[in-house]
Amino acid sequence: MPITFTEGLKPDLPESSFDSELEHIKLLYAQVEAGEGYINILQPGVDDLVTKIDSRTSELTTAKTAIQADITTLEGYLVVPTDPNATPPHSQPLTDPITGEPLDNIPDCWQDAGFTSGDISSIISALNGIVSNIDTAINTILPELKTEINTVDIDNFKLHMDLLSGVREFQPEDLEIDKPNNPILMGLVRSITEIEHRFGIEFTNYLVLVFETLFIGDLTIANTQTDLDADPLNGTYAAINVVGRVNACPPPAAPPNLESNAPAVIIADINTFSANLAQWNTDVAENKPIFEQHVIDDMAEYDSLNDKLARYLQAYGISAYIQEPYYAFMYTDVFGSPEVVNIINQLQAGDIT
Repeated sequence: MPITFTEGLKPDLPESSFDSELEHIKLLYAQVEAGEGYINILQPGVDDLVTKIDSRTSELTTAKTAIQADITTLEGYLVVPTDPNATPPHSQPLTDPITGEPLDNIPDCWQDAGFTSGDISSIISALNGIVSNIDTAINTILPELKTEINTVDIDNFKLHMDLLSGVREFQPEDLEIDKPNNPILMGLVRSITEIEHRFGIEFTNYLVLVFETLFIGDLTIANTQTDLDADPLNGTYAAINVVGRVNACPPPAAPPNLESNAPAVIIADINTFSANLAQWNTDVAENKPIFEQHVIDDMAEYDSLNDKLARYLQAYGISAYIQEPYYAFMYTDVFGSPEVVNIINQLQAGDIT
């Protein structure tokens, strides 16, 4: 049958305690309850990075589309017209009715200047180099950086800074790692600091060690922003005007007529464009490991401090046992090291406290 709680039964609370709670605790509780007790000081900078990553991705994708359109046009110049009436159809190239030479799609002025389909192929190859660098940026470097600093519920810089700052209380349940949160770290630092003070150990500022990311992470964010802000395209791809220059009837290839529309000059301009993008990729890619290192360094400090606290607690535990001869016997005669036995003897003799 159901249990009925005795009516009027209350805990025995001292009368003087009524309405004696500190006002600031009630105010703090309201902030914590509303989820507004903490801020992530690094978040605005990270938000700016994400915005820039997205804009760079869009910009590079647009450039890739334009380059691929030019590649398609140039590849069309390499298609040899074939005879639909041949047997089998299109098995033979069409020929010039006067010269009998096979026809092609290369601009006449290009051939008149002494250039060949091989030159077209070289330009296409150079353009594919740009496409490869763009793919590296938009498919690997930028999304991986964005994931590290912005994706939630995975073991990354985003989770780390949110836990450190207190804006996130716990790590995801399915994440099989030990990630301390803000209250754990604050309590750990306070415990170690007070114990070491009691022992007369010189003060160490453990807060700046275990919360290092919150202190210096803005420098990494600023450096990353500088790299992202740099121009990856060295101007605009349209300025190279690849197809327009191919169609512009370049002069003969022999010096001193190697002018701006010659294949070698076009390819040099493409390679300069591509090299700038490759260097930009390298500069931006160097930032993700730095964000990862922040997490590694903070966790190393946490593990070290956690281990230190465990050793202090172990020392207190031994102390509790050696106060009585019954338990002290196990340390003096069974498993205590010579150094521990010496400490016990000094304590029992009153030589140390």
